[in-house]
Amino acid sequence: MLPRLTKRAFMKTLSAYQPLPCERFGDSDPRFVRPLHHALKCQDRFFIALRAGLPRLSPGKRTVVDFGPYPGTLLRLVHALYPSKDVRLVGAGLLTSAEFGRVMREDCGAEILTVNLDPQNRQFAAKAYPARVPLDDQTADLVFALEIIEHLTSPFHLLGEAFRILAPGGHLVITTPNVTRIGNVFKLLIGRTPHDRLAPPGYDNPDDEWQPHVREYAMGELIQMLRQTGFHVGERRFFLGEDTQDCVRGARQRLIDLGKYPFFAVPHLRGSLLLVGRKPA
Repeated sequence: MLPRLTKRAFMKTLSAYQPLPCERFGDSDPRFVRPLHHALKCQDRFFIALRAGLPRLSPGKRTVVDFGPYPGTLLRLVHALYPSKDVRLVGAGLLTSAEFGRVMREDCGAEILTVNLDPQNRQFAAKAYPARVPLDDQTADLVFALEIIEHLTSPFHLLGEAFRILAPGGHLVITTPNVTRIGNVFKLLIGRTPHDRLAPPGYDNPDDEWQPHVREYAMGELIQMLRQTGFHVGERRFFLGEDTQDCVRGARQRLIDLGKYPFFAVPHLRGSLLLVGRKPA
């Protein structure tokens, strides 16, 4: 198996990382205090997911799949950290295009597949996207599903597809926002909803394949869901996942963020969840 990824090695990779145009937010994006790209903004999440997943790959020919691959950052980081010709990289999800597939193929050799991992969502029914990942049973060794399960109306379809394509002993790595995080608690205490805003009445854009959060989860729920699908749950942890540190924040928001920090000593009040499921051998 690969050695455990260190923060130093990850940051060295990140410092040399050259983002694709689709990964950049724009040098003058008013949301951020400095020019950012996707890997920098979400570095905490990528580090903890890669550290949990990559050491579970054994030497030899291996297939790594990313559910929801756009804009390609995770697969490109895997390629940068593990640039072996024996590793097949596959991305499966929406927001794909022929141009994105070409760029990813030329950049890191990744195959990009258009798949609807939420077939019960009627928004995409007219597009007739395949709901089954076009990979044979038991052909993947590691599947990532980062920040996607909270967008699905039918999360068990994604879990079932991951279980199907994984070889016995293969692993699924999930990250997702923690519904019990202190920010949500604060919102409820002052009478605000912790949910994403709904689309305005009458909004119907067939080209918009992004979905707001349908449902967020607590750790115990996800553990139960993985077990119901057939996975054995290994690593599980709460982590901060602070991807807002470079956002423009007013004095009020900075004060709110400062008030959250003492609560992070309680694990289930942290911002994000990581779980690793193993398909039984």
